[in-house]
Amino acid sequence: MRGLYVHVPFCDHICAYCDFTRCGYAKGLADKWLDAIEAELKQRQITDCETVYIGGGTPSCLSLSQLEGLLKLLRPYLKNSTEATIEVNADSFSDDKLAVCKEYGINRISMGAQSFQSDLLKVIERKADYDMISDAIERIYRQGIHDISLDLMYGLPNQTMAQWKEDLNKAAGLAITHLSLYALTIEEHSRFGRANIQPCDPDLEADFYEEAIEFLKQQGFAHYEISNFAKDAHYAKHNLIYWHYEDFYGIGCGASGKINHMRYDNTRNLHTYITKGACPDKHMLTKQEEMFEAVMMGLRLREGINKQTFYNRFHEELHMRYEQAIIKHVRLGNLIEDEKRLYTSYQGMLILHDILVDFL
Repeated sequence: MRGLYVHVPFCDHICAYCDFTRCGYAKGLADKWLDAIEAELKQRQITDCETVYIGGGTPSCLSLSQLEGLLKLLRPYLKNSTEATIEVNADSFSDDKLAVCKEYGINRISMGAQSFQSDLLKVIERKADYDMISDAIERIYRQGIHDISLDLMYGLPNQTMAQWKEDLNKAAGLAITHLSLYALTIEEHSRFGRANIQPCDPDLEADFYEEAIEFLKQQGFAHYEISNFAKDAHYAKHNLIYWHYEDFYGIGCGASGKINHMRYDNTRNLHTYITKGACPDKHMLTKQEEMFEAVMMGLRLREGINKQTFYNRFHEELHMRYEQAIIKHVRLGNLIEDEKRLYTSYQGMLILHDILVDFL
């Protein structure tokens, strides 16, 4: 199983916390970028994609004609995909753009919200408030796309627990099937990083996370991955490709891919991408690197790592390869091992980074 990720680097405005490959939208630049996307798609000769994910950046900030142009380029992959997702912001996702997405086979929408609190939205420099997001979700649902994911953030500057509870409650009341929750990280080259904003207290950050887990469980959301919650098994199929350590193509400036034991990272420089192409930095993965990365990604999932799948892929027993680390963390109650799987306990999920150090 393989996926296709397409990175759209443009945004109407840059959020204060963002350090992704992105730049302000300009029509002429976006037109040239589309030509470069077409060239890279021809060069890659992509086959056998079950999922397509159009991320960014803000794909919905493209003009209607540019969005349709991108979807036309992706039509061969969209028509064969079981899941086709596009990331949008409510303030740039018009009815016309929604209709074009539906026409070309988009069947899942991932919408950025981050917060519904007016003071926090000002701090992180986002435009869409609760009313705009609620209206957009209703429009998406009426158009016949019922697989809708929402992003929220915690650990924002001066965010209170009361605000976080209110955001979770409002999100759970919307017609969504999926929630992704992210702790704020202060990236060096983001506006927050340049302003020397300090990260949230780790204990408070953990309290935010644990509150979300307990509340969303009561609301019928299954906590299937460290940061992700789904209703009625509406798991993010494309992201499951990453977590199951399957191969995927990455297209666009700043995109990464992993195909046939090779990881590649396209140039993050938009001018280079437009004038010279993807210029990928390639790295052949060793068996040791692949085994560790499979563990790192698999332990993010509540289902954990299937030991037979690990053996079939690497011809080594998971327990034998990482015996000391597994025994240590099973004894500590951080990992649980049974006949078929290795997975994190609830407390293990909270400290997965520390656990993985012992697998290196």
